[in-house]
Amino acid sequence: MVPVPLPSLSTPLCTLPPGPGPARFVCYCEGEEIGAKGQGGFNLYVTDAAEFWSTRFTPDSLAALKAQFGLSAAEDITRQFRAACEQQAVTFTLQEDRASLTLSGGPLALDFDLSKVPGPEAASKLQALTLGLAERVCSLERRLTAAEETAASPRKSPRLVGPQHFLPDPDPQRGGPGPGVRRRCPGESLINPGFKSKKPASGVDFDDF
Repeated sequence: MVPVPLPSLSTPLCTLPPGPGPARFVCYCEGEEIGAKGQGGFNLYVTDAAEFWSTRFTPDSLAALKAQFGLSAAEDITRQFRAACEQQAVTFTLQEDRASLTLSGGPLALDFDLSKVPGPEAASKLQALTLGLAERVCSLERRLTAAEETAASPRKSPRLVGPQHFLPDPDPQRGGPGPGVRRRCPGESLINPGFKSKKPASGVDFDDF
């Protein structure tokens, strides 16, 4: 069995049919990479976890389809597929061994014919899709856990270091000391703050001079 590359974590995908009901199919694409010649690989896939359908484009058939849709060789169908998935504008129709897919999310509806993928190749692609989805789920869980830990961690508040000798008066309008002025305890010396006055202060007797 030839190993199949895992779908990228950024690969757009959707479940079908769209809406709140149970999903029957998974639809995704292999991204288009525009090369130096203006061509790149692109394919749409639909699976019900048992069988696979694919557009099976070659570079020439993809270029012919773009010309049929009126698209230039440099235009990326992946973007239109992503937009259609976000708008739930993807329609899948199954008819025995063939199927059709319509993207109607853009200014122009794009119709694709899909054919059934043979069993061995379908098994490889289903394995790759399953592992790719598991990797995507694990990545989202890690990001969710990191976000929850960040939200739950308490914010650091600055702590005041050292004793606070200067306390603002709660009501400066009463004539008390304002912010930054130390309160004087009753009986404290005016000359040597922090020491008790030995005797009460008295006025100056001018008769002694």
